[in-house]
Amino acid sequence: MQQDRPKWGAFWSLVVIQSMNSLNEKGVQFLLIALGIWLGEALQYPLSVLIVLPFVIFSPLGGWIADRYCRTRLLQSMVLLQVAALAGMTFGLFMQSIGVAVGFFTVFCVQAMFFSPAKKGLVKDMVGSRHIGFASGILEITSMLALLLGQIGALGIVYYLLRRWGDDGGWQAAAWPCAAATFAAVAVLLLSLALPRFPVEGRRAFEWRICWEHFAQLRLLWNDRILRFSEVGIGYFWFIAGVMMLIALQMAQDAQGATAPTGADFMQILGQQRDSAALIAWISGGSVLGGALASCLCARSIRTSLAPLGGLGMCLSCFALVFLPYGHPLFFLALACAGATAAGYLVPLNALLQDHADDDKRGDVIAAGNLVDCALGMLAVAVQLAMRAAGLSGRMQCAVLAVSSALITLYLLRQLHHFNRHSH
Repeated sequence: MQQDRPKWGAFWSLVVIQSMNSLNEKGVQFLLIALGIWLGEALQYPLSVLIVLPFVIFSPLGGWIADRYCRTRLLQSMVLLQVAALAGMTFGLFMQSIGVAVGFFTVFCVQAMFFSPAKKGLVKDMVGSRHIGFASGILEITSMLALLLGQIGALGIVYYLLRRWGDDGGWQAAAWPCAAATFAAVAVLLLSLALPRFPVEGRRAFEWRICWEHFAQLRLLWNDRILRFSEVGIGYFWFIAGVMMLIALQMAQDAQGATAPTGADFMQILGQQRDSAALIAWISGGSVLGGALASCLCARSIRTSLAPLGGLGMCLSCFALVFLPYGHPLFFLALACAGATAAGYLVPLNALLQDHADDDKRGDVIAAGNLVDCALGMLAVAVQLAMRAAGLSGRMQCAVLAVSSALITLYLLRQLHHFNRHSH
């Protein structure tokens, strides 16, 4: 479907809605992580798995629903489910039941999976092909910013409340911010009710085999050269982003020369977590700036030439981190440049994927892309752990990323050369 007159008011409402969804998701995740530290339980690993798992399990079903039914109605339903999940988490925290809180967090993660293809699928409906480069870029960078604010904000709020209420107030320090997130989600639900509806393109009837058609979805990406080109690049972004975050944390820990304290030193542990989040802010802040610039450059058309330029920037930034001393201003600048060039690389590829997908298969394509992105995100954790176990320092790991970024840049250049040659 081609939208002749962009509905910018609806698009900016969508930006607010998805930003609040991302903010709440990351915020409540880190509220639970902070509570786990207070309780002496390592919740960060199971919670990280819970965020990814619905995308792996329900990807085909989510894509089919986004194509078969009104995406606006689907998005509104997921925002309503978000309110219910947050209310359930708040109840669990006030009742001091970590099981109830984590259970409702799982519901939140499931709604985030169905929310994703609905929101991304609406972008082209709202603004059309001409502006999709700008619009999809704005959607990505505001989501990144919201995730960053949710992470840092949650840790900062819990840290502040515990200093104010004392070490016995862990449950309340998590419960009250979760309650505030619930009320904010209600306001977002009301905003979502004003979104316009668009014609449904998909006509496929439900079949039970849809629930396990993961490979069929992936074939949609693999069999189309442009979709494959786009998703290889997008997947690499989420891979390098995951590895870079972990490398930055390792470099910070190595520079401090300290291990995590135990037992009664909860406030010290939380303080270290907060400092780590501030370090990640350099990467994420650079991503927001780079994504904003790329979105403006793609305001009138999708500029795929930005992708190899971004790949080269990632390569050079990672290479610079090999030689710059931790804590030097240029070190932080290199982190920000890595984030900026990575986001600039992502924006045109994301827009190309959404624009090139057939209207009646757009939800399937986006869901398949989410599946690939999540798989590569999990691979990033395994790769970084393997490099660390092999004794590679943070600097040497950056060198590995510089080489892999150079290879992906060459791939992008080769594919763009092929597309340009066949378009003439």
